[in-house]
Amino acid sequence: MRTNSMIMSLNSPVIENLTTDLAQTSLEMDDFTRPAVACFVEAMYTGEVDKLEKDIFEDVNKMAHVFDVSWLTKRCLKFYKSDIMNFEDDSYEDILFACEIASKAHYHLNQTKLVNCFVKTIAARGVDKGIFVTRYLAGFASVPKRKIDMALMIARDSLDIIGNCLMAYLSFVLECKSFDENSLYLLQKLNTQNFRNTFPVKFKQLTNFVVSLSLQSDCAEETAIVENFVKDNVQANESINDLKEKQESAVKTLESKDTYNYGADYCNIDLNAETENLTHKTSATNTDDPQLGWIMPISSSSSSLSEDGFLLRLKTTGYEREKKIRFDFILSGVGGSEHRRCFIMECRTLDLWRYYISRYGSPLESASWPYLENVPSVQVKHWTITKTSVNLTVVCNGVTVLNFNFLSKIMNSKADERQFWFNWSKSCVSIKFEATFEKSLLLEKRR
Repeated sequence: MRTNSMIMSLNSPVIENLTTDLAQTSLEMDDFTRPAVACFVEAMYTGEVDKLEKDIFEDVNKMAHVFDVSWLTKRCLKFYKSDIMNFEDDSYEDILFACEIASKAHYHLNQTKLVNCFVKTIAARGVDKGIFVTRYLAGFASVPKRKIDMALMIARDSLDIIGNCLMAYLSFVLECKSFDENSLYLLQKLNTQNFRNTFPVKFKQLTNFVVSLSLQSDCAEETAIVENFVKDNVQANESINDLKEKQESAVKTLESKDTYNYGADYCNIDLNAETENLTHKTSATNTDDPQLGWIMPISSSSSSLSEDGFLLRLKTTGYEREKKIRFDFILSGVGGSEHRRCFIMECRTLDLWRYYISRYGSPLESASWPYLENVPSVQVKHWTITKTSVNLTVVCNGVTVLNFNFLSKIMNSKADERQFWFNWSKSCVSIKFEATFEKSLLLEKRR
């Protein structure tokens, strides 16, 4: 494409230097599409951007920055605000398109204005950052690092969103076994001071979780990254190696006692327990004496439970067909509103239990409920139910019989259903308990 070097140089000091000082007579533009180059050249000649369209915007904006055409960079920013950020019905595809343009501009050109515009616009339009970021980081193992950086910029002060995504990935993709390159990168990029000050409980959950994973690793780089991540946390005033020694000592102590062993699976799932050395505490679960931790709830009654991280322990000591145990989680909402979600377990036989997790609040007919997996065939069952912002987990006698991931539901549900599942990830205000068991249910009294 032939152009007048004088006209081009008047608009671009970079082109002026190339043609005048370096005596270049041609420029290679193979990195850009032909329509984008044509639009750029016309803009140099006319001072207008009549040919600028969404599909060539990224290339035109890049050329404006590479060749330092200041007036054109301003026009590109204006076009981004007026045309690209003009979402139709808040379509995820339209939002994603605008997000990727801003992300690439920030990564390749160190341009922050598009990112700032994107973040402000989605906030003003009420786009749910939690749902968007969760979908944006899907397939996290292969996500480019610029997308991780963009997710952090979108979340900004709502770093609990990032924490939830990371814990879900480490739990359900990496199966609580290790870190990978992207998870370590995210740990390094998280603003721990902001996270800890804004969401202290969530930060503690994530800290305990990543430390517990690092205890299984012999990689010096992983240990160093995790130690740096938790260095300001009260619990992390010791090195990871010190914590390893304490964990090994505690495990040996537990194994030497004649107590019920809940197993290693529980240690990985309980993200909320107060465990300074990251090992399971047997608490009062080794006795049937109600005065030492177990109480018999009133049949068919509803009462508030004292909670500590919403980890619940109960014990069924007999088989009562078609009897149910129900937990109603009262979840926090925007502006003081509340969302009610219920979880129900129903006994069918000694080793067959069905469950129901509500989206809307009212349970369906129990005949259509799915079954818990691998329920032990023993008379006395110790149950541990844990609700975090990521999942709802049920462990029976050391066996994980349910691991229900809210985030996977958010990502795989239809648009009109995502908010219902997203509400499950919110913090608990209180829990209500109700059961139709007549004599064989005991509930742990928290002390």
